[in-house]
Amino acid sequence: MSDKMESIRDCDYTFSDAEFEEMWQLLIDSYAIMGKPHNWPFAEFENWLYASWDEPPEYFMNRVHLWRNGAGELVGFCNLYRTTTFLQVHPEYRSLEAAMLDWAERNWGGEEARIETRAYQYDAERKDLLVQRGYEDSGAGANVHAYDVSRLYPVLDLPSGFRIESLAENGDYDGHIATERATFNSDYLDRNWFDGKSSAPSYSFDWDLCVVSPEGRHVAFALVWIDDQNKVAQIDPVGTHPDFRRRGFAKALLSACFRRLHAAGIRHAYIESAPEPNISNHLYDSLQPVKRYQA
Repeated sequence: MSDKMESIRDCDYTFSDAEFEEMWQLLIDSYAIMGKPHNWPFAEFENWLYASWDEPPEYFMNRVHLWRNGAGELVGFCNLYRTTTFLQVHPEYRSLEAAMLDWAERNWGGEEARIETRAYQYDAERKDLLVQRGYEDSGAGANVHAYDVSRLYPVLDLPSGFRIESLAENGDYDGHIATERATFNSDYLDRNWFDGKSSAPSYSFDWDLCVVSPEGRHVAFALVWIDDQNKVAQIDPVGTHPDFRRRGFAKALLSACFRRLHAAGIRHAYIESAPEPNISNHLYDSLQPVKRYQA
């Protein structure tokens, strides 16, 4: 490992398609090795790059930095999302994390050269590194719920006339956008945003699922991103229009989603939520995750 580290070099991100492929593959490969969340899910990475339709390439070039080994292979990158720096590192190059923090603190740290980052609760190696460097634990920033979709999830009844469809089936993009905008109370979620997100390589209209009312109104949604290499899925976002909450629509939709994933040969699905006391955790826990990770 020491020989590996001696040959590491860091380099700027140029926003190229080739770099995107390398970063995407690093996330896929790291999950294959770890068998659990370790870096960002690939879906979060794609959504960040493609849904930020109004940001120029320079925006991302200033918020991503790369590390390569002596063979030129990408072995790590850090990216700044909002106020948090995420360390995305190949599991065989964990000792690189100290150098990644050095770079992030110099370039993104502000006056006190301290930044916000994350470590999963099981990751003693990273937590020890952060404590050694003077970072303080501010508690969980996210819950990640892991589901075994090979278990038999029940068919949950919907009120008469309500149905589950994909955007490929109903094609009501504007209605879907309006529901997400109302659910998250964000005017940013418009047609430009949707067109950007739906152009991501792993996005599929067949897996953008929704509950539709008898009148054709979209009342709940769940977007599934599939990693065929690892046979896992990330479900993000999930939501219900404020007019239809507390009626079981999201739970029925997710149960149907899990059955569809099982039929497609997927083994596990992940849903991330805000930590307690966020009310969404009641829904995700009621679906009986096999594990729950905190970061």
